[in-house]
Amino acid sequence: MLGFLARIEAGVAFAVKAAAMIVMVIVAVFTLGSASDRYIYDTAFNAYDQIAQLALVWLTFLGIVLAFRARTNIRVDLVDGMLPVRLLAARDIVSDVAAIAIFGVIQWKVWRLVEVGAGQVIMGTPFSSDATFLALAVSSAAAIVILGIRLVLRLARWGAPEVDAGTGPEDQAC
Repeated sequence: MLGFLARIEAGVAFAVKAAAMIVMVIVAVFTLGSASDRYIYDTAFNAYDQIAQLALVWLTFLGIVLAFRARTNIRVDLVDGMLPVRLLAARDIVSDVAAIAIFGVIQWKVWRLVEVGAGQVIMGTPFSSDATFLALAVSSAAAIVILGIRLVLRLARWGAPEVDAGTGPEDQAC
């Protein structure tokens, strides 16, 4: 059962990484397209900047999920070298529970923003502002799944912090 959960977590993380890579390509293409259109082609398409900015919003929120998964989010680690292994594990559990709670509140509140944003069209694009808020909704849902499974796995093998299968150094290099 735990192996199955670990595979689900790795699958969700893979999907988030793949989406982040696709969004990075979109940012690059539309940023280069904007520069080439402005200085070379002079076409009538004017939504390069808006699409690149929308993609950057998605990239930001997907990156947060990947940072939480790899435990590379910003934190203060002044006492890490002085704490025993069991306290470090307890700290990780508490931080995962706190993150799940925060992402849960975001999930609870963001759908109203998606609803309101649906009526606000982003000029020059086929998108509305709900695409921006949907980035937050999707990434917070993925974070809840990833952190929730990691918490279950951690509690199932309470003890020393270990590298989970599928979250080794090669996976952590986002």
